Amino acid sequence: MRRPAERGGWLVALALVSVLSASVYWSVLSSPRLPGGDLSDTVHQGYPFLQFTRQALLEGRLPHWNPFIYCGIPFYSSFSAPVAYPVRGALLLAGAEAAVRFLFPVHLVIGGMSAWLLLGAMGVSRQGRLAGALAFAAGAWANTLFYAGHGSKIICWSYLPLLLFSCERWLSTRRFWFVALGGLCFGMQALSSHPQMLLYSGIAALLWSAARSLQPRSLRKAAAAAGGLAAMTVLGLSVGAVQLLPGYHFSGQSSRGEDLSLDQSQSYSLPPEETLVMVFPRLFGYRHGFADSSAGGIPVYWGRLGLRLSSEFTGVSVALLALIGLLAGRSAFRWPLLAIFVTGLVVSWGGYTPVYSILYRLVPLFRKLRAPHMAAFLTTSALSLMAGPGFDALLEKGGRSWKAVLAFAAACLAAFAVAGPLVGGLQAGWWERMGAAPSDWIVRQRVDMAAGDFLRACVSAALVGLAGLLASRGRLTPGRALVPALVLISLELIPVDRDFQVFLPDTRVESVFPDYSRLAAAAGGGRVLPGGNEMMPSGVLSVAGYHAARTQANDDMLEMVSAGGLAGARLTAFTVLFESGAAVPYDSLVQAISGGPEGVPEGFESPQPRVFIAADWTVDPSSAGGAFDPGGPPPEKLTVLDVNPGIPHGGDSAGTARIVTDLPELVVVETSAGSPSVMVLADTWYPRWHAEVDGVEAPILRANCWQRAVAVPAGRHSVAFSFDHSDVRTGAIVSGAGVALIAAAGMLELLSHRRRA
Repeated sequence: MRRPAERGGWLVALALVSVLSASVYWSVLSSPRLPGGDLSDTVHQGYPFLQFTRQALLEGRLPHWNPFIYCGIPFYSSFSAPVAYPVRGALLLAGAEAAVRFLFPVHLVIGGMSAWLLLGAMGVSRQGRLAGALAFAAGAWANTLFYAGHGSKIICWSYLPLLLFSCERWLSTRRFWFVALGGLCFGMQALSSHPQMLLYSGIAALLWSAARSLQPRSLRKAAAAAGGLAAMTVLGLSVGAVQLLPGYHFSGQSSRGEDLSLDQSQSYSLPPEETLVMVFPRLFGYRHGFADSSAGGIPVYWGRLGLRLSSEFTGVSVALLALIGLLAGRSAFRWPLLAIFVTGLVVSWGGYTPVYSILYRLVPLFRKLRAPHMAAFLTTSALSLMAGPGFDALLEKGGRSWKAVLAFAAACLAAFAVAGPLVGGLQAGWWERMGAAPSDWIVRQRVDMAAGDFLRACVSAALVGLAGLLASRGRLTPGRALVPALVLISLELIPVDRDFQVFLPDTRVESVFPDYSRLAAAAGGGRVLPGGNEMMPSGVLSVAGYHAARTQANDDMLEMVSAGGLAGARLTAFTVLFESGAAVPYDSLVQAISGGPEGVPEGFESPQPRVFIAADWTVDPSSAGGAFDPGGPPPEKLTVLDVNPGIPHGGDSAGTARIVTDLPELVVVETSAGSPSVMVLADTWYPRWHAEVDGVEAPILRANCWQRAVAVPAGRHSVAFSFDHSDVRTGAIVSGAGVALIAAAGMLELLSHRRRA
């Protein structure tokens, strides 16, 4: 039976990580300012998407389709609305601001407690568990993602220790509850909507299970590890099915669904030398994309990974404790953590080593991924977790690791003394790549930043070494060392975490974006070119926008607009050009381009209607709907289809079509034609749209490369376009079954625990 102190240990850990969360995110909790910045996805995509999602939820539906950008784009299935993840869904009901503001502090607590559980399963002392939990929770990799607005990544990060805990406890107890718990972790990561992080977590679980089943070598243990991990994976995928199944269908249509080239896949690799930021966060200029990241227009950041929106800084004290645990400790758990550390390191280096090209050829999933530097979260996580057993190893009586730590402190002091020539010389390659002569004052600024890192590292290492020296002589116990260790870790990490908390001057989400209601009125039933996400709250239909993933049809449309001039842009049914804050109506624009009314090509005098009856049609099966000819007649006169519509050529040039219902997932059009005709809706084609003519299902044709069309009989008819989200319903059933199985396992575990008690 556990002692009272052990039973209450989780309360101490919870209090510690809660205080840490409040300290790291004090500005978030105490200030009404909105999180975000110029390069933050929170501003460009997060807020408008969250607002759109919340509105749909308040209306009692899921946002399956976003009609406001790219002439329409899949929304839920493209991982844009991960409301199925319970924490984010609950926060979103309180508002888009709450979803952004509180997601990070909540998951710092989840991550810290997950680490505390894992360290306990590893046999780490109570003091070491608290030190390791704080080291993991305060780690800069996750917390500095706050600026970028990458909430999905911190969700996956926070469940990684709990996943490893589940693997470990399954191997030691063979209780199904731990398989269920591991499946829940996978499921939460799947619902977070970041498949790449889910894959990396799966790799970490595989490495952990493999390494632990080899200690000692036992075929039976290896079989149990493999079976347990397989069951966790299946259970996790079932829990995440409500998001993963629609996402899988979307990937088949996405422009990123095809295999990437090796160069594309290894883009945004982490240069090996920049791994040093785990110990020296400002060595390469600290960060990129912030207000103080450039001086006189010249970037202060001089590393090779140009877009660095987060930091891999683990803290000098944490890194040293981890290395002590790996090299001098006696814990058997150093081997699985070392495997995770090395794997994350090598994968994050991407194209800078030949390993990634081998993975690209042998593992099909790697052909779908890019930005390998994200795998660095495995490296930083493994180091932070190893700090727990490293704390125990450092404070062992008679230990000698303090000597190496003090030697590192001396090396940092020497680097500080020669920072000028050392860092100044290292920058030469950057200036050469930029094709510019070095600026002395910029070089000095960078030297000062790096010198500060060297000096801080020296002080931190000296304190860690001193603690080891005193402990080796029996003058410092783990209990007495805990508080100074927690303070040192916090002082190293919290300032870096908070440096990445950039805020907008506004205090309300509605204030972030201008009121474009007048622009919406000017556009009428048409669209604004180019438009964008910031116009979504005003109900503006846009031709362009910002989205992490698009369908191939969306990309075809954008390519047509850029290559086809006025004729290509007109296909989008735009009625207003919005440029430099000025709205130019279509007729004014076309006359300015053509030099007056006499120069306007026939058929292009007015904007293309969003819905119309084509006077005639032709078939071109190439490019799934025909290559666009900017010199050809407008689509109202000749629409290009991907297949034969099954009606006679020609149509009623006087036929009419009118939208009577215009909802995100339902568009109803009333048509009138004197002969069988093709009705075209200038909204993006997507295979999950279905059509009915007078209640009878009709095939949707792909028109003019990216639009939707339906063959309609002569006379008056009602055509309804409805979005098929049955895959979400199917996924929800599978997810419900997975959750029910986990709940049943939890109930059985609770009953079993009561019997044991």
